[in-house]
Amino acid sequence: MSPLIVRALQIAAQTDFEKLQDGKYEVDSDKLFYIVQRYKTKPPSDKIEAHRKYIDIQFLVKGSERIGYMPANDLKQAVEYNPEKEVEFFQAPKNITFLNMTKGYFAIFCPSDAHMPGCQVYKPDEVLKVVFKVKV
Repeated sequence: MSPLIVRALQIAAQTDFEKLQDGKYEVDSDKLFYIVQRYKTKPPSDKIEAHRKYIDIQFLVKGSERIGYMPANDLKQAVEYNPEKEVEFFQAPKNITFLNMTKGYFAIFCPSDAHMPGCQVYKPDEVLKVVFKVKV
């Protein structure tokens, strides 16, 4: 396993994210950083995202959410890749696979994995999530 992924998982296990404000936290320059975010989950979107330069490790600290997943190469592009935001969007298919996430769960998405975070499980829920960005 990548030493940067191991480091991200160590930080996830050892950090009290509830004491941190929302925002970006640098660990190793642009090679590893994380984003603390609080938001309310919503119904699934009609778009699904993917990244080219980073692996996402999405770690749920509080609340519950569903994250949709599909291989990106199976999808039709909806919004061109934006290198500044490091994201591109695809049309969400009807046969998307959903992961139910609760406190303490994490999911790892590689650049080939399109994902749809922030979806409600049964109803909107307030979540605290940390997204680790690991440069590939």
